[in-house]
Amino acid sequence: MGADDKTIDPLFYDAVEYAVTKEYTSIDEIKDYLGIGYNRAVLLLEQMEEKGIAIWEYDGEISRYKIITPLAQKITRQEKKEPNPGIANAKQSDSKVLGYGGFEWLIAGISFIVIMFVFISCSNRSPTSKMDYCSDDKTAYSYAEKFVSSHLKAPSTAKFASYYDIESYKPAECKFNFIGYVDAQNSFGATLRTKFNALVRYDPNTDKYYLENLDM
Repeated sequence: MGADDKTIDPLFYDAVEYAVTKEYTSIDEIKDYLGIGYNRAVLLLEQMEEKGIAIWEYDGEISRYKIITPLAQKITRQEKKEPNPGIANAKQSDSKVLGYGGFEWLIAGISFIVIMFVFISCSNRSPTSKMDYCSDDKTAYSYAEKFVSSHLKAPSTAKFASYYDIESYKPAECKFNFIGYVDAQNSFGATLRTKFNALVRYDPNTDKYYLENLDM
């Protein structure tokens, strides 16, 4: 399912605005720039792929995303031109806001104090522990799909079996083995089904995924 205005991540345009200044970017760069988790950075780049803004590349050692600059610039320009509904309705709501009585303002003040108290309390808590990607086979499978795609004649036509339709197991810590299939076009434009057996490894030290073995 492609990303649309209803499902697109609220930080999508911020990610595009950052990526448009670069020829290549990565999950780690998006994660660090926006201060978000790994999985959300993956989701943002996948949505950029669906919009045609980024193309995932893997050369056997480094995985990264190539930014299609003209299209990314076009999307950022469109976003800046779109009017903000809140601004458009501001004048209409001014009279209503100014017409609030003392009771409404009292409730608003109390609500503000409660929100600030909750915010301060949350900020003083210890940070949550980092997600254990050595046990996250769903994220590992998304990378297995990308690794397999890089070996296809027409990666953009690839349609993989869902995570729930494949065989998977962990041969060792931080390693994931996936046995599944992918439908994709060959050099002549005919769609063929290809079975694959992919071994993917996550390295906690580099926070990256690597392809250790692939049989197709």
